[in-house]
Amino acid sequence: MSVINSLPEGYRIIFNLYAIEGYKHKEIADMLGISHNTSKSQYLRAKEKIRQKLEVISKIKMKSEK
Repeated sequence: MSVINSLPEGYRIIFNLYAIEGYKHKEIADMLGISHNTSKSQYLRAKEKIRQKLEVISKIKMKSEK
């Protein structure tokens, strides 16, 4: 959760609405007053940021276990 909470606000809001709360991109777009494609692209960017941060955490843990 700390990785998700560290996302920029826009990424975090859309990630939470889509991945955790289960809203569709169209619903998110309507709620936030953005385009459907903006919701999708922000979600994809959020996923990429999460992946990058988790990779860093994983590398740090691997080094500390050696």
